[in-house]
Amino acid sequence: MAKNRKIRNICILLLALFFLNSISSVSALSLIVHVPEKYIEVTAGERFYFEIEVKYPENPSRKDLQLEYEILTESGDLISQSKTLKAVETQASFIDFIVIPASAKGGLHFINVKIKDYEALSEKTSSNFQIKKTGGDQIMIYLLIILAVVILTGVLVIVSIVITRKK
Repeated sequence: MAKNRKIRNICILLLALFFLNSISSVSALSLIVHVPEKYIEVTAGERFYFEIEVKYPENPSRKDLQLEYEILTESGDLISQSKTLKAVETQASFIDFIVIPASAKGGLHFINVKIKDYEALSEKTSSNFQIKKTGGDQIMIYLLIILAVVILTGVLVIVSIVITRKK
């Protein structure tokens, strides 16, 4: 009977050690990306600013984490990317930016942020924003309207001169 009890206690102790070991390997890394209201709509060619909040409560000391930023179109095409390295202890909050290419088309776009260390730790999040069409299109339309008005005025002046000469 005492032998069975010893074996049972050893099994319980081994199970407890196994569970304690598995609990310590769980990561509670949290990553949030927030786009400030001022940058919900940006123009192509400008800097796009966003805020990143990292919470890593079980990290006992300062640790270097790699951050990867990607700007994607609504259809999933990559238009810009950037990588950076940040030192984080238990939590960090910072503002970063990525330049939107001047060739980017207007419409809904997504920013994906991925954080990882040099081991198995990895977390990914995303947010969306709008790219406005550049003002160059509107300027071209205004120039065409002005050119059409000048041509129409010139034609009317010529017609008026021809009619007054006939009289």
